[in-house]
Amino acid sequence: MSEFAIPHTKPIRFVKSIICTDEEKASVVVGFDNIPTLGMLIEAATQSSSGIVNDDTNGRIGFVVSLKNIKLITKPKDTTFQVDIKVDYKMQDLKYLSFSILKDTTLIAEGKFVIALQ
Repeated sequence: MSEFAIPHTKPIRFVKSIICTDEEKASVVVGFDNIPTLGMLIEAATQSSSGIVNDDTNGRIGFVVSLKNIKLITKPKDTTFQVDIKVDYKMQDLKYLSFSILKDTTLIAEGKFVIALQ
């Protein structure tokens, strides 16, 4: 069984493995077949949110309903990254999350999004 309860398959399944996780945050390895676009990085971040441990939401499908303050800081030059993601706020079936995408210690992208759980 996968560490990630998401329906995505290759070539749009970007999450690879969990580095660490708890109920409020996770660090996840993501990978791409080619140098990713900003849209692919955002999708990888949203997929990474399924790595956060939470018995109430694991296995439920989530839909991105809002993106905010998305910034590409450094143009990616590789295909494997770390996503650090955290829950900023939860309200019933909505999760407000923020993310940072890193290559080693270099910040590649960051932003916030909201997921509505089915």
